[in-house]
Amino acid sequence: MEYRPFGQTGLEVSAIGFGCWEIGGGYGSVEETEFARAIGRALDLGINCFDTAEGYGFGASESALGRALGRRREDAIVVTKFGMAYRDMPNMRDSSRERVLASIDKSLKHLGTDYVDVYLIHWPDRRVPFEETMSALDDIVREGKVRFVGVSNFTR
Repeated sequence: MEYRPFGQTGLEVSAIGFGCWEIGGGYGSVEETEFARAIGRALDLGINCFDTAEGYGFGASESALGRALGRRREDAIVVTKFGMAYRDMPNMRDSSRERVLASIDKSLKHLGTDYVDVYLIHWPDRRVPFEETMSALDDIVREGKVRFVGVSNFTR
């Protein structure tokens, strides 16, 4: 497997990543046993980067990934995202400090781990000052819940 640097994090990720959106149920029915076998095979082949989000099936994707990784968690670089698709406000974006702090704790619980490798703001939230979001992200990095942070779907 070919590996590449993940930005300036120092992480080396496989050139092929594994997206976990489909196990959240948005694409149709996916058997979790098949998903777990696919995760295991991907790890066996050297794929180490797994992408999910709290909004994929309202946490179902993160939970399935956590169960599938199991004891092999240390072999994986887990990337997850927050900031949209909440049960209490579908189609809304929320990158407030309160949401950052609540979301990381939910994601850690779903994933069955005590840290996330890369934590991304899923979509821009123009209502919340970027500094507020980044301050909260800095806090969870300092607490050891997240190794690196970044953005997804930002154009400017």
